[in-house]
Amino acid sequence: MQTLIEIIHNSNWIFFEIAIVLLTTKFFGIILKKLGLPQVLGALLAGVLIGLVNLLLSKINSELFLVDSHSVVISTLATIGVNLIMFSAGMETNLKEIKKNGIASVIITSLGVLVPFIVGFLVSLILPDRLFNQEISILKQRFFFGVILTATSVGITVAVLKELNVLHGKVGASIVTAAILDDIIGIIILAIFTANTTSFSIGKAFVGLFTENPNSALVTTLNVILFFAVAIGVGFLVHFAFKKMSDKFPHTRRLSIFSLAICFLYAAIAETLFGVAAITGSFMAGMMFANMKESHYVERRIDMSAYMLFSPMFFANIGISLDYNQIGSMFKSGNAVYIVLCCLAFVLFGMAAKFVGCGAGARICKYNWPDSCKVGIGMMVRGEVCLIVANTGKSMGLISEEYYPAIILLIIVSSILTPLCLKLLYKKYPHIEVPEMGAGMENLAQDVVMAEAENNEVGNVSDVNNSAETSKNAVDESSSQQVTDSTDSGTKSDAEENK
Repeated sequence: MQTLIEIIHNSNWIFFEIAIVLLTTKFFGIILKKLGLPQVLGALLAGVLIGLVNLLLSKINSELFLVDSHSVVISTLATIGVNLIMFSAGMETNLKEIKKNGIASVIITSLGVLVPFIVGFLVSLILPDRLFNQEISILKQRFFFGVILTATSVGITVAVLKELNVLHGKVGASIVTAAILDDIIGIIILAIFTANTTSFSIGKAFVGLFTENPNSALVTTLNVILFFAVAIGVGFLVHFAFKKMSDKFPHTRRLSIFSLAICFLYAAIAETLFGVAAITGSFMAGMMFANMKESHYVERRIDMSAYMLFSPMFFANIGISLDYNQIGSMFKSGNAVYIVLCCLAFVLFGMAAKFVGCGAGARICKYNWPDSCKVGIGMMVRGEVCLIVANTGKSMGLISEEYYPAIILLIIVSSILTPLCLKLLYKKYPHIEVPEMGAGMENLAQDVVMAEAENNEVGNVSDVNNSAETSKNAVDESSSQQVTDSTDSGTKSDAEENK
């Protein structure tokens, strides 16, 4: 036993821990994908399983573990992972879609955020004050239940709408645009609720010039306003620099490295200078690169890095780092009834709140009843954003680990019910639409060209354009041909970097 403990506490054991996390998250991800559920949920369940194994091993010997829940390395990798996820989410923010769908999506999103926010607060009233962190405002903690419920993750919804061939219709466009706005509003709310007013910040220093006891609400508001002002102002310079680099060095690794550096700079500045959560900075950094010519190229490479290592670490670490002894003791105590009722209400009313809020918004915009229901159902699914918000709140002491089963259950149930309900609704109220094929074919051709350029060392932009035209014509002549996007070998990028 002593030998085993010595092996586990060897500094190189961390490589074994990383391997375990990667293998288990992928294994569970594949299983859930076959069941039609998001792979992200598989990563979360893998973390829970590892955490339970740690618990069993600790009963044998307190120094035994499979993956150290207190590992600084795992925690750091997880932190990088969540920032990369939010950076990619920012890059996917399509401001053109928001302008295109206009006021309808704004109304749908506004009610889709407001109603769950209020419902989350009301659900928290089930819990007595003694079950909250007494060192932080209990009212703020109750409202944070609402903050968690405001998040939407429509990846599953988009997949169903694509399958039904209605993604480009009125309902599909409204759901996608509302989800984009939902992320933006959710990030602003999260920034307000998780703003740090105890440590140094520019807002606190400014208010401190006029009073020795600065008001925390005023400091928070000022920090959030200043951060977004600085982020957008610097963003114009970043946007301009990226555009110049894209024109001069298209499809090179320096673009991805520059983007990644900006992501981490924004995250660091947000947390250290403005007391705003680092993920808010990462999301804003992503928005600075959204809708640009090379943003798709950069996003693919960032996603590859995140998918290979950092994202699995983040989602698994949520389950690994939970204190199962504390959760178990809470359920064994007289507070179990309160916690179980709160969990059930959180799941049921959490889904109902999105459905009612977004559905009512669609109805106000004169959508018919079936379409309003489709919008409401499409927006009620929760996923990685919900987990990110909850995890950020846990690190700030705004939500306890005892309520994580409710969050996990909400993600599972909404991920299962949303596609089923959407398909049934479209079956009863069909609305067949044929999407425009031209744009899709053109994008397909461009992907072929990018792969060819990267793998065959295409060094001339004019050659790329000629190849694009050739590929586009080939796709038009034979649209049924299956095209596989080749893996980027990086040969062309290395040649550019060595010039």
